[in-house]
Amino acid sequence: MPPLPIPDEATDSRALIARGLRLIELFSSWPDQRLDELMRSARLERYTRRTQLLSQDPLRRELMAVVSGCLEISSSSRHGRKYVNALLGPGQVAPLVRLLEDVPLPYDYHAHEDSVIVHLPCDAVVAVLDAEPVLWRGVARLGLRRQRQSIALLQNQMLAPVPGRVAATLLSLAELYGAQQDEGGLDLRVRLSQNDLASMLTLSRQTINKELGRLVAQGVIELSYKRIAILDAQALRRIATAP
Repeated sequence: MPPLPIPDEATDSRALIARGLRLIELFSSWPDQRLDELMRSARLERYTRRTQLLSQDPLRRELMAVVSGCLEISSSSRHGRKYVNALLGPGQVAPLVRLLEDVPLPYDYHAHEDSVIVHLPCDAVVAVLDAEPVLWRGVARLGLRRQRQSIALLQNQMLAPVPGRVAATLLSLAELYGAQQDEGGLDLRVRLSQNDLASMLTLSRQTINKELGRLVAQGVIELSYKRIAILDAQALRRIATAP
């Protein structure tokens, strides 16, 4: 058997894009032909932590599919106050709203961790969806789930007491990043500082520090440097749903 050719960088990138897109729920069941069509305009980028994506053209109509790492979606006021809208891990894609043709919402996108991201021009995505309209169902399902999550988040922000808001946010992050520990707890495998949580919940860092300290004292969570482990998910769920 002749030796296998050594793949060049373009071949490596194409193979990584193909594997990465198959891990994205939105694209996982697409026919090979349609995925191949989409890959013609896709590009893969590697980002170091804190790098801003789309910095030269923040309103560019692209989807960003997370292959590895973490994508932070945030916005800032003119006074410099920051709100973290979401942290998206591997297997997730955003922002679906940019599939619309009107002016995109002005969010900022940063690599929250060292990340590998596949960029997909929205016009190319729409062209494939229109060529096989049944694929729009996946977009609709994902969009509706995101809407439900946004409504639940808004209700939580407006109505829940502070301990419930913190607990609900930790549970939401556990769904995305929780890894089972040998002792039975869940390790949140994402860099998460108290400032990050404060920005997600529009609370002060002092308030977050107090609430996390309370959860540690109750044996519900464990803290290390910019890492959180959930030791008692049931207790955290009770706090999140308490009136």
